[in-house]
Amino acid sequence: MRVFFNKRRNKLEKMDKLTRLRTPAKKKKIPVNVFTSCPKCAKSFTPQVWSDNLYVCPECNKHLRLSVKTRLNMIMDAEYEFIDEPSEFRNPINFPGYEEKWRTAYDNTDSDEAIVFVKGNIYEQPCIVGVMDTNFLMGSLGSIVGERIISSLTLATEEKLPVIIFTASGGARMQEAIISLMQMRYVSAAVGKFQRAGGLYITVMTDPTTGGVTASYASLGNIILTEPGTLIAFAGPRVIRDTIKQELPEGFQTAEHLEKRGFVDRIIERKDMKKALAELLKMHNSKQVKVEFSEVELQTDVFLKSDQKSAEKNTNLTAFDRVKKARDPDRISPKQVLEYLCSDIIELRGDRLYGDDQTIVGGLATLGGLPITYIYTQKGDDLESRIKLNFGMPHPEGYRKARRLMKEAENFGRPILTIIDTPGAYPGIGSENRGMGEAIAQNLRFMSDLKTPTIAIITGEAGSGGAIALACTDKLFMLENAVYTILSPEGFATILWKDVSKVEEASTNMRLTAEDMYELKVCDQIFPDDLTGLKQAIANTFNQLLEEKTKQ
Repeated sequence: MRVFFNKRRNKLEKMDKLTRLRTPAKKKKIPVNVFTSCPKCAKSFTPQVWSDNLYVCPECNKHLRLSVKTRLNMIMDAEYEFIDEPSEFRNPINFPGYEEKWRTAYDNTDSDEAIVFVKGNIYEQPCIVGVMDTNFLMGSLGSIVGERIISSLTLATEEKLPVIIFTASGGARMQEAIISLMQMRYVSAAVGKFQRAGGLYITVMTDPTTGGVTASYASLGNIILTEPGTLIAFAGPRVIRDTIKQELPEGFQTAEHLEKRGFVDRIIERKDMKKALAELLKMHNSKQVKVEFSEVELQTDVFLKSDQKSAEKNTNLTAFDRVKKARDPDRISPKQVLEYLCSDIIELRGDRLYGDDQTIVGGLATLGGLPITYIYTQKGDDLESRIKLNFGMPHPEGYRKARRLMKEAENFGRPILTIIDTPGAYPGIGSENRGMGEAIAQNLRFMSDLKTPTIAIITGEAGSGGAIALACTDKLFMLENAVYTILSPEGFATILWKDVSKVEEASTNMRLTAEDMYELKVCDQIFPDDLTGLKQAIANTFNQLLEEKTKQ
């Protein structure tokens, strides 16, 4: 045994000697930025992964903040040009230590102030784009920022270019105090002047958009877009907590919350932002002045549902039979009519006051190549969606959204198409508290004064004030089994005869069918439920209205 251990010891000594003769390997330095963790889910990824994913977390979809250079390279086509005058430090109230902070930001970011403007193209659509940088004094609104925005809006007015601003800011610049506050006034006035001159102004709220920026130019866009999860607020969470000692609920002041409350049009993923902006710009920059369907499109000027139920023709139907057909859940929907007539459909949301009522849907589309504003009602496709949409009965915020979109259409000279299938406005406590009567009245007055061409199509039910609030148009079309009523036949029978069983008699006496509307000169034209001839009639009517209004 001793011999064995001695041999073993000798071998170990030789190995140790050989090991000592080797040059020790140099210790490699591992870069500290090999992995970067997500601030939301804490998952770590390499810089290459972050870059390939446009700085959006692959795990939780957190959209990280971007530098000006990175944002511009993502959004703009090549060869854009910077249009700002070089920044020079100013200290309007002689705030101590301000210059040192400003110069540190100047030296350590790829921008020379909290906002940078460029002129260029987005998928060949010309525009002016401004990008804010939270790395520069938290993107705060100072006098240079204000002047750059005003200067860019002036240039855009002269060159008839749309303006897009990516906001990202903690709010007013404390070191400029009241001078910063005044920028809110000056910039908001400049935005209004630009819009009155016919300019398209789009804001894209990115994380974070708060304080005086939210309360001025960020919230004044003709169209307001945002990225998922963006913090959007006037008073930020810390200000609320420190001022009134109140904790905020989960998800409050996020892009998703603001969309539900009606203050943003769309939440768009970063990977889709450039395309979405290009589509909006293309719609705005269009030079087409009339509806032009191709021969192929007009050859398919008919819509057939798979069961052809709504296309059945029966000249012996009673008025109440028409009511039942108008209420048929399987009937062609306003959304289907829109998709049959239009392409390039873009939904825009919110009333900018309270909420987004999905019972009324609206936005932009092209009709035979001509940009239009569309608005339609929807009842839902199944029981769950019908309950959620109140079986097609809109809230006040739905009518206010419609009016907001129609106002934008008027400003840009876009024709308006409304497609209606609703039993009437929602008769609930919340609707009354939020001013249902006022919302309908405002729509009636506003639509009556519109200068842009308008057409309404009633596809199913059109009940009372809830329908006429979308039907004060130059021309009114109806499908053959649609009805237009002062109130439901059941309600009519109950009020007049206190007997709901007389609903069929009420339907006849009310004169509510499409044929009745045509005889009473309420409706201008009737179309089969399969939409035969509608596409051509819409094109001819809009073109005629456009020509007439151009001569006025």
